[in-house]
Amino acid sequence: MDITVTTLKGFESILAHELDALGAEDIQMGARAVTCFGDKELLYRANYELRTALRVLVPFYNFRASSTDALYKKIRDYNFLPFLKPDQSFSIDVACSSEYFTHSQFVTHKVKDGIVDRMRSKFDQRPSISIENPDFKLHVRIVGDEVTLSTDSSGDSLHKRGYRVQTVSAPMSEVLAAGLVIMSGWDKETMFVDPMAGSGTIAIEAAMIASNTPAQYCREKFLFQKWSNFDRRLWEKVVDDANERIDLNLPIIFASDKDRSAIDAIKANLVRLPFRDKVIASQFDFFSVKQENATIIFNPPYDERMKVSDVLKFYEDIGTHLKHKCSGSNAWIFSSNFEAMKNIGLKTSRRHTLYNGPLECKYFGYELFQGKRAHRHSDEEE
Repeated sequence: MDITVTTLKGFESILAHELDALGAEDIQMGARAVTCFGDKELLYRANYELRTALRVLVPFYNFRASSTDALYKKIRDYNFLPFLKPDQSFSIDVACSSEYFTHSQFVTHKVKDGIVDRMRSKFDQRPSISIENPDFKLHVRIVGDEVTLSTDSSGDSLHKRGYRVQTVSAPMSEVLAAGLVIMSGWDKETMFVDPMAGSGTIAIEAAMIASNTPAQYCREKFLFQKWSNFDRRLWEKVVDDANERIDLNLPIIFASDKDRSAIDAIKANLVRLPFRDKVIASQFDFFSVKQENATIIFNPPYDERMKVSDVLKFYEDIGTHLKHKCSGSNAWIFSSNFEAMKNIGLKTSRRHTLYNGPLECKYFGYELFQGKRAHRHSDEEE
């Protein structure tokens, strides 16, 4: 079957590599998505194991439409019975990039009308709308006048891993955190440090990667489990096989924050994970200790109550501490504050432009050597 897996902008190549490792065929990268070909086992494994996936979709109908009337007619003429019965519930997710369809809510309304009107005319009964727990979730993607309908096999977005029970302000998406760890090139052997950890998402995703814990280890429900062709025995085999590959021989993984409530959140979020005793969560200030020969990833906080000069000085202090107290380490900083990033004062070895929701961010890597070796690397823009 054809499969489309969505992701965050900038993670397409990482996702393609993940799919290749699962045995997917005919892998093609697109914008915030990767398409491939695979069987039902691949569909189940993609949902359970992929770290940078948001949704796993199965396309089933393609057509062209350049008006809402044409869209409605195409939908009304299509037989949705293989996916949806009149007594079931459904929801619709729309992604539009089209001069013909500029309001996704209006598209949602017309698609819903097309499905409901056909069902009512055929069976004198209509399916209901359910946002929280639908039997069928329809994904509509429109690019120009090209419309693709897909059934969503995941249900809730796959960034909802199921382990996070406590958060602090502005928690990072689990998919974003996993992508940052993979993009850093961490070897899964040297010490890993998240020194401004918040609720610990970056450190937890690092531990999941290092231990080969499936991304959805704590998640219990996927929408494909409601499908009429759901193969429970195959699904249980996929889960058992993936869980058997978990390896708890981990390097030191350290999550710290100066806020006590953040440390409490990290410990609570570790409870359901197999490596809960392997991640060190401790309260201290990043600027108070050395962190040498490690991979360090953090997203410095930005407090809107700070004066601009305070934020610039804060980032300058980060750079100074990295330079003098973190020799031999690879440091990565993820931030949307571009002005403040300039005050780090270190030469970048890698650069990426990524997005946290709609917010453009920079992800800069720094190789922290001693003495003159710090000057041997030039900037690399990606």
